[in-house]
Amino acid sequence: MEHSKLVERLEGYRRRNSANQSYVNRDLYRLFYSRDLYIIAYNSVKSNDGAETSGADGTSLHGFCEEWITELISSMRDESYQPQPNRTTMISKKNGKMRKLSFPNGKDKLVQEAIRLILECIYEPTFSDLSYGFRPKRSTQGAIAEIETWKGTIWFVEGDISACFDEIDHRILETILRERIDDERLIRLINKILKAGYFDLQHTLQRTKTGNAQGSCCSPILCNIYLDKLDRFIENIIKTDTTGAYRRQNSEYAKARYLYRKAVNNGNDTNSIRRLKVAMENLPASDRYDPNFRRVRYVRYADDFLLGVIAPKAYAVDLKRRIKEFLNSELCLRLSEEKTKITHAAEDEVTFLGYIIRKGTGIHCKFHSNPFDSTLRIYMNTEGILEKLRENGMCRGNYYPIGISRLLREPPEEIIKYGNQVLRGLLTQQRGCSNFFKGWRIQYVVMYSIAKTLARKFDISLKKVFVRFGRSLSVRYRNAKNKACSVSLALYKSFARQKDFFAKIKSAAISEPSPKYNLMDPLARLCYICVNPHFRVSMYHRKTKKLLVKPYSPIVTVMLDINRRQIPLCGHCFANVEANRFQLNQLKRR
Repeated sequence: MEHSKLVERLEGYRRRNSANQSYVNRDLYRLFYSRDLYIIAYNSVKSNDGAETSGADGTSLHGFCEEWITELISSMRDESYQPQPNRTTMISKKNGKMRKLSFPNGKDKLVQEAIRLILECIYEPTFSDLSYGFRPKRSTQGAIAEIETWKGTIWFVEGDISACFDEIDHRILETILRERIDDERLIRLINKILKAGYFDLQHTLQRTKTGNAQGSCCSPILCNIYLDKLDRFIENIIKTDTTGAYRRQNSEYAKARYLYRKAVNNGNDTNSIRRLKVAMENLPASDRYDPNFRRVRYVRYADDFLLGVIAPKAYAVDLKRRIKEFLNSELCLRLSEEKTKITHAAEDEVTFLGYIIRKGTGIHCKFHSNPFDSTLRIYMNTEGILEKLRENGMCRGNYYPIGISRLLREPPEEIIKYGNQVLRGLLTQQRGCSNFFKGWRIQYVVMYSIAKTLARKFDISLKKVFVRFGRSLSVRYRNAKNKACSVSLALYKSFARQKDFFAKIKSAAISEPSPKYNLMDPLARLCYICVNPHFRVSMYHRKTKKLLVKPYSPIVTVMLDINRRQIPLCGHCFANVEANRFQLNQLKRR
Protein backbone atom coordinates (compact mmCIF):
# COMPACT_ATOMS: atom_id res chain seq x y z
CA MET A 1 0.00 0.00 0.00
CA GLU A 2 1.49 3.33 -1.01
CA HIS A 3 2.21 5.84 1.69
CA SER A 4 -0.46 8.54 1.70
CA LYS A 5 0.50 12.22 1.61
CA LEU A 6 -2.00 12.72 4.42
CA VAL A 7 -0.12 10.25 6.63
CA GLU A 8 3.15 12.03 5.87
CA ARG A 9 1.60 15.33 6.97
CA LEU A 10 0.18 13.82 10.18
CA GLU A 11 3.51 12.25 11.03
CA GLY A 12 5.20 15.58 10.29
CA TYR A 13 2.97 17.35 12.81
CA ARG A 14 3.66 14.64 15.38
CA ARG A 15 7.41 14.85 14.78
CA ARG A 16 7.54 18.66 15.10
CA ASN A 17 5.44 18.68 18.27
CA SER A 18 7.62 15.95 19.78
CA ALA A 19 10.72 18.04 19.14
CA ASN A 20 9.20 21.30 20.38
CA GLN A 21 6.45 21.20 23.00
CA SER A 22 5.59 24.85 22.32
CA TYR A 23 5.31 24.41 18.56
CA VAL A 24 2.41 26.36 17.06
CA ASN A 25 0.57 24.32 14.40
CA ARG A 26 -0.82 25.98 11.28
CA ASP A 27 -2.73 25.01 8.15
CA LEU A 28 -4.52 22.10 9.87
CA TYR A 29 -8.00 22.67 8.46
CA ARG A 30 -6.87 21.76 4.94
CA LEU A 31 -6.45 18.16 6.15
CA PHE A 32 -10.25 17.87 6.02
CA TYR A 33 -10.09 18.18 2.21
CA SER A 34 -8.35 14.80 2.00
CA ARG A 35 -10.47 11.74 1.23
CA ASP A 36 -7.94 9.56 3.08
CA LEU A 37 -8.73 11.31 6.36
CA TYR A 38 -12.32 10.05 6.28
CA ILE A 39 -11.21 6.55 5.25
CA ILE A 40 -8.80 6.42 8.21
CA ALA A 41 -11.50 7.81 10.50
CA TYR A 42 -14.04 5.24 9.29
CA ASN A 43 -11.59 2.34 9.73
CA SER A 44 -10.84 3.60 13.22
CA VAL A 45 -14.46 3.63 14.46
CA LYS A 46 -16.26 1.11 12.24
CA SER A 47 -15.93 -1.77 14.72
CA ASN A 48 -16.72 0.19 17.87
CA ASP A 49 -19.81 -0.88 19.77
CA GLY A 50 -21.32 2.55 19.08
CA ALA A 51 -20.76 2.42 15.31
CA GLU A 52 -24.33 1.22 14.73
CA THR A 53 -25.84 3.48 17.40
CA SER A 54 -27.99 6.04 15.64
CA GLY A 55 -27.97 9.77 16.29
CA ALA A 56 -30.92 12.12 16.62
CA ASP A 57 -31.67 11.88 12.88
CA GLY A 58 -31.69 8.06 12.97
CA THR A 59 -28.42 7.56 11.03
CA SER A 60 -25.25 5.79 12.10
CA LEU A 61 -22.24 4.50 10.17
CA HIS A 62 -24.60 2.01 8.57
CA GLY A 63 -24.69 2.98 4.90
CA PHE A 64 -21.30 4.72 4.73
CA CYS A 65 -20.53 5.43 1.06
CA GLU A 66 -18.57 7.64 -1.34
CA GLU A 67 -21.34 10.25 -1.38
CA TRP A 68 -20.79 10.84 2.35
CA ILE A 69 -17.13 11.70 1.81
CA THR A 70 -17.87 13.94 -1.18
CA GLU A 71 -20.54 15.82 0.78
CA LEU A 72 -18.31 16.26 3.86
CA ILE A 73 -15.34 17.54 1.84
CA SER A 74 -17.58 19.98 -0.02
CA SER A 75 -19.11 21.30 3.21
CA MET A 76 -15.64 21.64 4.76
CA ARG A 77 -14.35 23.69 1.82
CA ASP A 78 -17.07 26.35 2.14
CA GLU A 79 -17.39 25.89 5.94
CA SER A 80 -21.07 25.05 5.61
CA TYR A 81 -20.72 21.87 7.68
CA GLN A 82 -23.03 22.00 10.68
CA PRO A 83 -23.08 19.09 13.16
CA GLN A 84 -26.49 17.80 14.16
CA PRO A 85 -27.65 17.80 17.81
CA ASN A 86 -26.86 14.58 19.62
CA ARG A 87 -29.30 11.99 20.85
CA THR A 88 -28.93 11.39 24.58
CA THR A 89 -29.72 8.70 27.08
CA MET A 90 -29.17 8.35 30.81
CA ILE A 91 -27.33 5.42 32.39
CA SER A 92 -27.12 4.69 36.10
CA LYS A 93 -23.88 4.96 38.07
CA LYS A 94 -22.81 2.86 41.05
CA ASN A 95 -23.64 5.66 43.48
CA GLY A 96 -27.24 5.80 42.24
CA LYS A 97 -26.79 8.96 40.19
CA MET A 98 -27.28 9.15 36.42
CA ARG A 99 -24.74 9.83 33.66
CA LYS A 100 -25.73 11.42 30.36
CA LEU A 101 -24.40 9.78 27.21
CA SER A 102 -24.60 11.45 23.80
CA PHE A 103 -24.82 9.78 20.40
CA PRO A 104 -23.87 11.74 17.25
CA ASN A 105 -25.07 10.66 13.82
CA GLY A 106 -22.88 8.81 11.29
CA LYS A 107 -21.33 11.78 9.47
CA ASP A 108 -20.65 13.62 12.72
CA LYS A 109 -18.88 10.51 14.03
CA LEU A 110 -16.50 10.65 11.07
CA VAL A 111 -15.76 14.36 11.51
CA GLN A 112 -15.23 13.97 15.25
CA GLU A 113 -12.87 11.04 14.72
CA ALA A 114 -10.98 13.08 12.11
CA ILE A 115 -10.60 15.90 14.67
CA ARG A 116 -9.35 13.38 17.22
CA LEU A 117 -6.71 12.06 14.79
CA ILE A 118 -5.39 15.57 14.14
CA LEU A 119 -5.42 16.66 17.79
CA GLU A 120 -3.68 13.43 18.80
CA CYS A 121 -0.74 14.25 16.50
CA ILE A 122 -0.40 17.66 18.16
CA TYR A 123 -0.99 16.91 21.84
CA GLU A 124 -0.16 13.23 22.41
CA PRO A 125 3.64 13.79 22.20
CA THR A 126 3.42 16.56 24.81
CA PHE A 127 0.94 15.15 27.32
CA SER A 128 2.25 14.43 30.81
CA ASP A 129 3.72 10.98 31.44
CA LEU A 130 1.52 10.87 34.56
CA SER A 131 -1.72 10.95 32.54
CA TYR A 132 -3.14 7.55 31.53
CA GLY A 133 -6.82 7.90 30.63
CA PHE A 134 -8.03 7.82 26.99
CA ARG A 135 -4.53 7.61 25.53
CA PRO A 136 -3.14 5.04 23.08
CA LYS A 137 -1.35 2.13 24.75
CA ARG A 138 -1.96 3.65 28.17
CA SER A 139 -4.29 1.80 30.49
CA THR A 140 -5.42 1.48 34.08
CA GLN A 141 -2.68 -1.12 34.57
CA GLY A 142 -0.04 1.42 33.52
CA ALA A 143 -1.39 3.86 36.11
CA ILE A 144 -1.31 1.14 38.76
CA ALA A 145 2.31 0.32 37.80
CA GLU A 146 3.17 3.97 38.49
CA ILE A 147 1.51 3.80 41.93
CA GLU A 148 3.43 0.60 42.77
CA THR A 149 6.65 2.64 42.78
CA TRP A 150 5.42 5.06 45.45
CA LYS A 151 7.37 3.43 48.26
CA GLY A 152 7.11 5.14 51.63
CA THR A 153 3.88 7.04 50.99
CA ILE A 154 2.27 8.30 54.20
CA TRP A 155 -0.86 10.07 52.91
CA PHE A 156 -3.09 9.48 49.90
CA VAL A 157 -5.15 12.30 48.41
CA GLU A 158 -7.94 10.77 46.31
CA GLY A 159 -9.22 13.29 43.78
CA ASP A 160 -12.42 13.33 41.78
CA ILE A 161 -13.68 16.22 39.64
CA SER A 162 -17.45 16.73 39.81
CA ALA A 163 -19.19 16.41 36.42
CA CYS A 164 -15.93 17.11 34.61
CA PHE A 165 -17.22 16.47 31.07
CA ASP A 166 -20.41 18.46 31.69
CA GLU A 167 -18.69 21.55 33.13
CA ILE A 168 -15.78 22.09 30.73
CA ASP A 169 -15.79 25.80 29.88
CA HIS A 170 -15.80 26.36 26.10
CA ARG A 171 -13.98 29.69 26.30
CA ILE A 172 -11.18 28.30 28.46
CA LEU A 173 -10.84 25.27 26.17
CA GLU A 174 -10.66 27.57 23.14
CA THR A 175 -7.92 29.62 24.84
CA ILE A 176 -5.96 26.44 25.57
CA LEU A 177 -6.31 25.27 21.97
CA ARG A 178 -5.12 28.62 20.61
CA GLU A 179 -1.83 28.23 22.49
CA ARG A 180 -0.83 25.43 20.09
CA ILE A 181 -3.17 25.84 17.10
CA ASP A 182 -3.04 28.87 14.82
CA ASP A 183 -5.94 27.95 12.53
CA GLU A 184 -9.21 29.80 13.05
CA ARG A 185 -11.19 27.46 10.81
CA LEU A 186 -10.26 24.43 12.92
CA ILE A 187 -11.10 26.32 16.13
CA ARG A 188 -14.49 27.24 14.66
CA LEU A 189 -15.11 23.60 13.67
CA ILE A 190 -14.36 22.37 17.20
CA ASN A 191 -16.65 25.08 18.59
CA LYS A 192 -19.44 23.86 16.30
CA ILE A 193 -19.01 20.34 17.67
CA LEU A 194 -19.07 21.60 21.28
CA LYS A 195 -22.14 23.80 20.77
CA ALA A 196 -24.16 21.37 18.63
CA GLY A 197 -26.60 20.74 21.49
CA TYR A 198 -28.65 17.62 22.14
CA PHE A 199 -32.20 16.31 22.24
CA ASP A 200 -33.27 15.34 25.75
CA LEU A 201 -35.48 12.36 26.61
CA GLN A 202 -38.56 14.43 25.73
CA HIS A 203 -36.96 15.18 22.33
CA THR A 204 -36.60 18.85 23.18
CA LEU A 205 -33.56 20.59 21.71
CA GLN A 206 -31.14 21.79 24.40
CA ARG A 207 -28.30 24.15 23.53
CA THR A 208 -24.91 23.55 25.17
CA LYS A 209 -23.06 26.55 26.60
CA THR A 210 -20.62 24.42 28.62
CA GLY A 211 -19.56 20.80 28.63
CA ASN A 212 -18.06 18.20 26.36
CA ALA A 213 -20.51 15.51 25.25
CA GLN A 214 -19.63 12.08 26.65
CA GLY A 215 -19.96 9.58 23.83
CA SER A 216 -18.47 11.66 21.02
CA CYS A 217 -15.22 10.48 19.43
CA CYS A 218 -13.23 13.63 20.19
CA SER A 219 -14.50 14.32 23.72
CA PRO A 220 -11.83 12.20 25.51
CA ILE A 221 -8.87 13.99 23.90
CA LEU A 222 -10.50 17.40 24.42
CA CYS A 223 -10.90 16.50 28.10
CA ASN A 224 -7.22 15.49 28.28
CA ILE A 225 -6.18 18.76 26.61
CA TYR A 226 -8.24 20.65 29.20
CA LEU A 227 -6.93 18.68 32.21
CA ASP A 228 -3.34 18.80 30.99
CA LYS A 229 -3.26 22.18 32.73
CA LEU A 230 -3.94 20.35 36.01
CA ASP A 231 -1.15 17.87 35.24
CA ARG A 232 1.32 20.72 34.65
CA PHE A 233 0.19 22.50 37.82
CA ILE A 234 0.81 19.42 39.96
CA GLU A 235 4.08 18.62 38.17
CA ASN A 236 5.24 22.12 39.13
CA ILE A 237 4.22 21.44 42.74
CA ILE A 238 6.22 18.20 42.66
CA LYS A 239 9.24 20.07 41.34
CA THR A 240 9.11 22.95 43.82
CA ASP A 241 7.92 21.11 46.94
CA THR A 242 10.27 18.12 46.78
CA THR A 243 12.89 18.65 49.51
CA GLY A 244 15.63 16.56 51.06
CA ALA A 245 17.83 13.90 49.49
CA TYR A 246 17.07 11.38 52.23
CA ARG A 247 15.35 11.16 55.60
CA ARG A 248 17.34 11.70 58.74
CA GLN A 249 18.09 8.64 60.84
CA ASN A 250 15.80 7.72 63.74
CA SER A 251 17.86 8.21 66.90
CA GLU A 252 15.93 5.48 68.77
CA TYR A 253 16.69 3.00 65.99
CA ALA A 254 20.38 3.96 65.98
CA LYS A 255 20.56 3.38 69.73
CA ALA A 256 18.81 -0.02 69.47
CA ARG A 257 21.10 -1.09 66.62
CA TYR A 258 24.18 -0.09 68.65
CA LEU A 259 23.05 -2.18 71.64
CA TYR A 260 22.27 -5.16 69.37
CA ARG A 261 25.66 -5.07 67.63
CA LYS A 262 27.43 -4.60 70.95
CA ALA A 263 25.67 -7.68 72.36
CA VAL A 264 26.63 -9.74 69.32
CA ASN A 265 30.29 -8.66 69.49
CA ASN A 266 30.47 -9.33 73.25
CA GLY A 267 29.01 -12.83 72.78
CA ASN A 268 25.99 -12.28 75.03
CA ASP A 269 23.46 -15.09 75.53
CA THR A 270 21.09 -15.94 72.66
CA ASN A 271 17.92 -14.74 74.40
CA SER A 272 19.36 -11.27 75.06
CA ILE A 273 20.51 -10.92 71.47
CA ARG A 274 17.08 -12.02 70.21
CA ARG A 275 15.29 -9.46 72.43
CA LEU A 276 17.56 -6.67 71.25
CA LYS A 277 17.07 -7.66 67.61
CA VAL A 278 13.27 -7.67 68.00
CA ALA A 279 13.40 -4.26 69.70
CA MET A 280 15.52 -2.91 66.81
CA GLU A 281 13.21 -4.34 64.13
CA ASN A 282 10.16 -2.80 65.78
CA LEU A 283 11.55 0.69 65.23
CA PRO A 284 11.66 2.61 61.93
CA ALA A 285 15.22 3.07 60.62
CA SER A 286 14.53 6.65 59.54
CA ASP A 287 12.47 9.51 60.92
CA ARG A 288 9.15 9.18 59.09
CA TYR A 289 8.18 12.71 60.09
CA ASP A 290 11.39 14.45 59.07
CA PRO A 291 10.23 18.06 58.31
CA ASN A 292 13.12 18.50 55.85
CA PHE A 293 12.08 15.56 53.67
CA ARG A 294 9.03 15.79 51.38
CA ARG A 295 7.84 13.87 48.34
CA VAL A 296 4.71 14.22 46.18
CA ARG A 297 3.63 11.62 43.60
CA TYR A 298 0.72 11.93 41.19
CA VAL A 299 -1.20 9.97 38.58
CA ARG A 300 -4.39 10.85 36.68
CA TYR A 301 -6.86 8.71 34.76
CA ALA A 302 -9.52 10.83 33.01
CA ASP A 303 -11.14 12.93 35.79
CA ASP A 304 -9.89 10.74 38.66
CA PHE A 305 -6.48 11.33 40.16
CA LEU A 306 -4.44 10.07 43.09
CA LEU A 307 -1.60 11.74 44.97
CA GLY A 308 0.87 10.03 47.29
CA VAL A 309 2.44 12.34 49.87
CA ILE A 310 5.44 11.85 52.18
CA ALA A 311 4.91 14.81 54.51
CA PRO A 312 2.83 15.79 57.55
CA LYS A 313 -0.96 15.70 57.20
CA ALA A 314 -1.10 19.50 57.29
CA TYR A 315 0.79 19.55 53.98
CA ALA A 316 -1.65 17.04 52.42
CA VAL A 317 -4.60 19.18 53.55
CA ASP A 318 -2.96 22.29 52.10
CA LEU A 319 -2.19 20.46 48.84
CA LYS A 320 -5.85 19.49 48.47
CA ARG A 321 -6.84 23.12 49.04
CA ARG A 322 -4.39 24.39 46.41
CA ILE A 323 -5.67 21.91 43.82
CA LYS A 324 -9.26 22.87 44.61
CA GLU A 325 -8.49 26.57 44.18
CA PHE A 326 -6.61 25.96 40.91
CA LEU A 327 -9.47 23.93 39.42
CA ASN A 328 -12.00 26.54 40.46
CA SER A 329 -10.08 29.65 39.37
CA GLU A 330 -8.22 28.43 36.27
CA LEU A 331 -10.48 25.71 34.81
CA CYS A 332 -13.91 26.49 36.34
CA LEU A 333 -14.18 22.93 37.65
CA ARG A 334 -15.27 21.67 41.06
CA LEU A 335 -13.48 19.15 43.24
CA SER A 336 -15.95 16.64 44.63
CA GLU A 337 -15.95 17.00 48.43
CA GLU A 338 -17.67 13.64 48.77
CA LYS A 339 -15.08 11.66 46.80
CA THR A 340 -11.92 13.66 47.48
CA LYS A 341 -10.44 12.19 50.66
CA ILE A 342 -7.17 12.25 52.57
CA THR A 343 -6.29 8.75 53.74
CA HIS A 344 -3.47 7.51 55.96
CA ALA A 345 -1.65 4.86 53.94
CA ALA A 346 -0.72 2.66 56.91
CA GLU A 347 -4.15 2.69 58.56
CA ASP A 348 -6.57 2.38 55.68
CA GLU A 349 -6.78 1.26 52.05
CA VAL A 350 -7.52 3.23 48.92
CA THR A 351 -9.63 2.10 45.96
CA PHE A 352 -8.46 3.49 42.63
CA LEU A 353 -9.50 2.35 39.12
CA GLY A 354 -11.07 -0.79 40.55
CA TYR A 355 -7.93 -1.90 42.42
CA ILE A 356 -7.31 -1.78 46.17
CA ILE A 357 -4.04 -0.15 47.28
CA ARG A 358 -2.58 -0.99 50.68
CA LYS A 359 0.67 -0.20 52.44
CA GLY A 360 2.50 -3.18 53.90
CA THR A 361 1.30 -6.77 53.86
CA GLY A 362 -2.25 -6.03 54.95
CA ILE A 363 -4.60 -4.11 57.21
CA HIS A 364 -4.70 -5.37 60.82
CA CYS A 365 -3.02 -8.61 59.79
CA LYS A 366 -1.82 -10.76 62.72
CA PHE A 367 1.00 -12.08 60.52
CA HIS A 368 2.19 -8.55 59.73
CA SER A 369 5.91 -9.14 60.45
CA ASN A 370 7.12 -5.59 59.73
CA PRO A 371 4.91 -2.73 60.95
CA PHE A 372 7.12 -0.25 59.08
CA ASP A 373 6.96 -1.94 55.69
CA SER A 374 6.89 1.00 53.24
CA THR A 375 5.98 -0.98 50.11
CA LEU A 376 2.62 -0.34 48.40
CA ARG A 377 0.81 -3.47 47.29
CA ILE A 378 -2.01 -3.82 44.79
CA TYR A 379 -4.99 -6.08 45.54
CA MET A 380 -7.88 -7.08 43.34
CA ASN A 381 -11.39 -6.33 44.58
CA THR A 382 -12.54 -9.93 44.93
CA GLU A 383 -15.89 -9.05 46.49
CA GLY A 384 -16.60 -6.53 43.73
CA ILE A 385 -15.81 -9.08 41.02
CA LEU A 386 -18.06 -11.70 42.64
CA GLU A 387 -20.80 -9.08 42.81
CA LYS A 388 -20.43 -8.55 39.05
CA LEU A 389 -20.90 -12.29 38.54
CA ARG A 390 -24.06 -12.15 40.65
CA GLU A 391 -25.41 -9.24 38.60
CA ASN A 392 -24.59 -11.23 35.47
CA GLY A 393 -26.73 -14.16 36.62
CA MET A 394 -23.87 -16.60 37.27
CA CYS A 395 -24.32 -16.94 41.04
CA ARG A 396 -26.69 -16.19 43.90
CA GLY A 397 -26.29 -13.57 46.62
CA ASN A 398 -24.07 -15.97 48.62
CA TYR A 399 -21.96 -16.46 45.43
CA TYR A 400 -23.18 -20.03 44.92
CA PRO A 401 -22.91 -20.82 41.15
CA ILE A 402 -26.11 -21.20 39.10
CA GLY A 403 -26.88 -21.84 35.43
CA ILE A 404 -27.31 -18.92 33.03
CA SER A 405 -30.90 -19.05 31.76
CA ARG A 406 -30.41 -16.68 28.81
CA LEU A 407 -27.77 -19.00 27.25
CA LEU A 408 -29.85 -22.18 27.23
CA ARG A 409 -30.75 -21.82 23.54
CA GLU A 410 -27.14 -21.29 22.48
CA PRO A 411 -25.00 -24.21 21.17
CA PRO A 412 -22.54 -25.61 23.74
CA GLU A 413 -19.50 -24.02 22.06
CA GLU A 414 -21.07 -20.56 22.39
CA ILE A 415 -21.79 -21.17 26.08
CA ILE A 416 -18.16 -22.10 26.70
CA LYS A 417 -16.91 -19.13 24.64
CA TYR A 418 -19.03 -16.87 26.83
CA GLY A 419 -17.42 -18.39 29.92
CA ASN A 420 -13.99 -17.66 28.44
CA GLN A 421 -14.95 -14.03 27.81
CA VAL A 422 -15.99 -13.66 31.45
CA LEU A 423 -12.90 -15.42 32.84
CA ARG A 424 -10.43 -13.48 30.73
CA GLY A 425 -12.21 -10.19 31.25
CA LEU A 426 -12.21 -10.53 35.04
CA LEU A 427 -8.87 -12.21 35.75
CA THR A 428 -6.39 -11.36 32.98
CA GLN A 429 -5.71 -7.84 34.26
CA GLN A 430 -5.49 -8.98 37.89
CA ARG A 431 -2.41 -11.18 37.54
CA GLY A 432 -0.11 -8.64 39.17
CA CYS A 433 -2.25 -8.31 42.31
CA SER A 434 -0.87 -9.54 45.63
CA ASN A 435 -4.06 -11.53 46.30
CA PHE A 436 -4.35 -13.07 42.83
CA PHE A 437 -4.45 -16.46 44.60
CA LYS A 438 -8.07 -15.63 45.44
CA GLY A 439 -8.86 -15.84 41.73
CA TRP A 440 -9.63 -19.55 42.23
CA ARG A 441 -12.94 -18.49 43.79
CA ILE A 442 -13.90 -16.47 40.71
CA GLN A 443 -12.83 -19.30 38.40
CA TYR A 444 -14.84 -21.79 40.49
CA VAL A 445 -18.01 -19.71 40.13
CA VAL A 446 -17.57 -19.29 36.36
CA MET A 447 -16.67 -22.94 35.72
CA TYR A 448 -19.59 -24.37 37.67
CA SER A 449 -21.99 -21.76 36.29
CA ILE A 450 -21.09 -22.85 32.74
CA ALA A 451 -21.29 -26.53 33.76
CA LYS A 452 -24.74 -26.02 35.29
CA THR A 453 -25.87 -24.19 32.15
CA LEU A 454 -24.82 -27.20 30.05
CA ALA A 455 -26.52 -29.54 32.54
CA ARG A 456 -29.80 -27.65 32.19
CA LYS A 457 -29.46 -27.46 28.41
CA PHE A 458 -29.00 -31.23 27.98
CA ASP A 459 -31.13 -32.16 31.03
CA ILE A 460 -28.35 -34.19 32.63
CA SER A 461 -26.63 -34.15 36.00
CA LEU A 462 -23.58 -32.06 36.78
CA LYS A 463 -21.51 -35.23 37.09
CA LYS A 464 -22.48 -36.31 33.57
CA VAL A 465 -21.55 -32.88 32.21
CA PHE A 466 -17.94 -33.38 33.33
CA VAL A 467 -17.98 -36.97 32.03
CA ARG A 468 -19.20 -35.80 28.60
CA PHE A 469 -17.16 -32.61 28.24
CA GLY A 470 -14.18 -33.31 30.49
CA ARG A 471 -12.85 -31.36 33.43
CA SER A 472 -12.02 -28.34 31.24
CA LEU A 473 -15.43 -28.48 29.46
CA SER A 474 -14.13 -29.12 25.92
CA VAL A 475 -16.45 -29.16 22.89
CA ARG A 476 -15.71 -30.20 19.31
CA TYR A 477 -17.77 -28.60 16.57
CA ARG A 478 -17.70 -27.51 12.94
CA ASN A 479 -17.68 -23.84 12.01
CA ALA A 480 -19.51 -22.10 9.14
CA LYS A 481 -16.82 -23.28 6.70
CA ASN A 482 -17.30 -26.88 7.89
CA LYS A 483 -13.88 -26.88 9.50
CA ALA A 484 -13.38 -29.00 12.61
CA CYS A 485 -12.78 -26.81 15.67
CA SER A 486 -12.66 -27.23 19.41
CA VAL A 487 -13.02 -24.92 22.37
CA SER A 488 -12.31 -25.41 26.07
CA LEU A 489 -12.87 -23.32 29.14
CA ALA A 490 -9.68 -21.25 29.59
CA LEU A 491 -8.96 -22.32 33.15
CA TYR A 492 -5.94 -20.99 35.02
CA LYS A 493 -3.64 -23.79 36.15
CA SER A 494 -1.86 -21.54 38.63
CA PHE A 495 -2.88 -18.45 40.56
CA ALA A 496 0.66 -17.43 41.39
CA ARG A 497 1.17 -13.69 41.22
CA GLN A 498 3.22 -12.24 38.33
CA LYS A 499 5.27 -9.65 40.19
CA ASP A 500 6.29 -7.67 37.10
CA PHE A 501 2.86 -7.77 35.41
CA PHE A 502 2.00 -4.07 35.83
CA ALA A 503 5.56 -2.92 35.16
CA LYS A 504 5.66 -4.79 31.83
CA ILE A 505 2.46 -3.09 30.68
CA LYS A 506 3.88 0.30 31.60
CA SER A 507 7.19 -0.32 29.79
CA ALA A 508 5.32 -1.46 26.67
CA ALA A 509 3.49 1.90 26.59
CA ILE A 510 6.76 3.84 26.85
CA SER A 511 8.30 2.01 23.88
CA GLU A 512 5.24 2.36 21.66
CA PRO A 513 6.11 3.80 18.20
CA SER A 514 3.99 6.22 16.18
CA PRO A 515 0.45 4.97 15.44
CA LYS A 516 -0.35 3.05 12.29
CA TYR A 517 -3.11 4.49 10.12
CA ASN A 518 -5.39 2.05 8.30
CA LEU A 519 -5.72 3.28 4.72
CA MET A 520 -7.49 0.20 3.41
CA ASP A 521 -10.39 1.54 1.34
CA PRO A 522 -13.60 -0.43 2.09
CA LEU A 523 -15.42 1.41 -0.72
CA ALA A 524 -13.00 0.01 -3.32
CA ARG A 525 -14.32 -3.52 -2.75
CA LEU A 526 -16.98 -5.30 -4.80
CA CYS A 527 -20.53 -5.96 -3.67
CA TYR A 528 -20.52 -9.04 -1.44
CA ILE A 529 -23.71 -10.41 -3.03
CA CYS A 530 -23.67 -9.60 -6.76
CA VAL A 531 -19.91 -8.89 -7.18
CA ASN A 532 -20.68 -6.38 -9.96
CA PRO A 533 -17.57 -4.23 -10.62
CA HIS A 534 -19.61 -1.39 -12.17
CA PHE A 535 -21.63 -0.49 -9.08
CA ARG A 536 -20.50 1.66 -6.16
CA VAL A 537 -20.89 0.09 -2.74
CA SER A 538 -22.15 1.18 0.65
CA MET A 539 -21.12 -0.44 3.94
CA TYR A 540 -23.80 -2.60 5.55
CA HIS A 541 -23.32 -2.83 9.34
CA ARG A 542 -24.66 -5.27 11.88
CA LYS A 543 -24.75 -4.82 15.65
CA THR A 544 -22.53 -6.75 18.03
CA LYS A 545 -23.81 -10.25 18.67
CA LYS A 546 -24.86 -9.50 22.25
CA LEU A 547 -27.25 -6.81 20.95
CA LEU A 548 -28.78 -8.92 18.18
CA VAL A 549 -32.24 -10.39 18.68
CA LYS A 550 -33.13 -13.86 17.45
CA PRO A 551 -34.23 -15.01 14.96
CA TYR A 552 -31.44 -13.42 12.92
CA SER A 553 -32.17 -12.04 9.47
CA PRO A 554 -30.54 -13.95 6.57
CA ILE A 555 -27.83 -11.33 5.97
CA VAL A 556 -26.95 -11.16 9.69
CA THR A 557 -26.71 -14.97 9.75
CA VAL A 558 -24.24 -14.88 6.85
CA MET A 559 -22.23 -12.07 8.47
CA LEU A 560 -22.01 -14.04 11.70
CA ASP A 561 -20.86 -17.11 9.77
CA ILE A 562 -18.04 -15.21 8.09
CA ASN A 563 -17.33 -13.21 11.28
CA ARG A 564 -17.85 -9.75 9.75
CA ARG A 565 -19.33 -6.61 11.31
CA GLN A 566 -19.52 -4.78 7.94
CA ILE A 567 -19.81 -5.91 4.33
CA PRO A 568 -19.91 -3.85 1.08
CA LEU A 569 -23.20 -3.92 -0.84
CA CYS A 570 -24.18 -2.12 -4.03
CA GLY A 571 -27.26 0.11 -3.96
CA HIS A 572 -29.57 -2.55 -5.46
CA CYS A 573 -28.48 -5.32 -3.08
CA PHE A 574 -28.46 -2.91 -0.13
CA ALA A 575 -32.11 -2.03 -0.78
CA ASN A 576 -33.07 -5.70 -1.18
CA VAL A 577 -31.32 -6.64 2.07
CA GLU A 578 -32.98 -3.77 3.93
CA ALA A 579 -36.36 -4.93 2.61
CA ASN A 580 -35.46 -8.53 3.57
CA ARG A 581 -35.96 -9.85 0.02
CA PHE A 582 -33.13 -12.40 0.19
CA GLN A 583 -33.50 -15.88 1.63
CA LEU A 584 -30.64 -17.55 3.48
CA ASN A 585 -30.12 -20.23 0.83
CA GLN A 586 -29.91 -17.54 -1.88
CA LEU A 587 -27.16 -15.70 0.00
CA LYS A 588 -25.20 -18.86 0.69
CA ARG A 589 -25.36 -19.93 -2.98
CA ARG A 590 -23.96 -16.58 -3.98
